[in-house]
Amino acid sequence: MKLKDEIIKALEELFKDAKDYEKLQWELDNVIYPYIGNYIANGILSKEEGKEIFEFCERKLKELKDQRVQPSSS
Repeated sequence: MKLKDEIIKALEELFKDAKDYEKLQWELDNVIYPYIGNYIANGILSKEEGKEIFEFCERKLKELKDQRVQPSSS
């Protein structure tokens, strides 16, 4: 399995278990994204693979945020 696929699989689990939008956003910004950037800088991931991971994270983060602020139907 390619590293990109392994990272996305791990991130899927992270998002599946996530309940706190702000905490997850902090973890992405301060822990996950720097590692991905480092992998790109060292040639372990291509820029395209890194972009796919970042886009995946941003899409899932937006979904989590949207779930959090859905209006109640009365």
